[in-house]
Amino acid sequence: MTEFTTDDPDAYRTSIDKGHDARLRAPDPGVRRAAVADLAAAAPLGSGDSFAWALADSDETVRRAAASALRDLPELYISEDGVQALLLATASSRDAEVRRTAAALLSHLTDNARELYAQGLHDGEPHLRIQGVLGLVTLRAVCAVTEAADDPTRDVRVAVAQGLARLGPAQASVVEALEQLITDHDPVVRMAALDAAADLGLPEPLGERAAESISHASWQVRKRAAHALGAGTSEVAIPALVEALRDRIVDVRRAAVESLGRWAAEHPEVITTLTESLNDPDPGVRTQARWALA
Repeated sequence: MTEFTTDDPDAYRTSIDKGHDARLRAPDPGVRRAAVADLAAAAPLGSGDSFAWALADSDETVRRAAASALRDLPELYISEDGVQALLLATASSRDAEVRRTAAALLSHLTDNARELYAQGLHDGEPHLRIQGVLGLVTLRAVCAVTEAADDPTRDVRVAVAQGLARLGPAQASVVEALEQLITDHDPVVRMAALDAAADLGLPEPLGERAAESISHASWQVRKRAAHALGAGTSEVAIPALVEALRDRIVDVRRAAVESLGRWAAEHPEVITTLTESLNDPDPGVRTQARWALA
């Protein structure tokens, strides 16, 4: 089975230096077909990219020769450029054999990469575990990402929180992991998790956890919670935001006024609260309240 790598920058240059790419762009399909055959016979490093792009050739025989080479050659290297070609072939090719070949190769590449990144989560170096999290997020390996929420290093848990925002709330494990991170002992992790929860629309029970964070010891966490509650439901958010308006930190009160403005047109109690904020000692809070009431 073909093996892949995306970290061999010299590989593709080898193919270019041998002059095969110019032949693959020749107007005569016979010349292009011969170039694919020569590549398959020599199998130089980097030829995988050329085969991948040849899947889009207008001539069926060229496409089939490239597909055969990608399936049968024992070892090929494909860079990110070649992966893009496989993605295009999978999504857009009208040739069923080309689509099947590209899809199979992408599946193999994804499985190998997922295994590699998952192994990286157990590395002793935090920066390598972070790279593992980022790679698994790209591959949408939800289970592996959520398991990293228990990582002992703060920066890794922050990367998990940010990655979960990209994965979306469709799976319950994403919400469960974010709930854990919102209650993390480290304020920096809590802030990242609150931001991620807001990006996902603050599905329950994340709204309740954000409301509880309004009373956290760190004012930065309280500020992020006030911002996040603006994405939640009025039933959960309004009481907590009203409490935040009594916070001694100006930035927390400003965030609370900004979030409350979402419900100013629908809830009379919010109008009353915002009107009271017009007497806040901070001019920024007063201005924010005027904007919300307007």
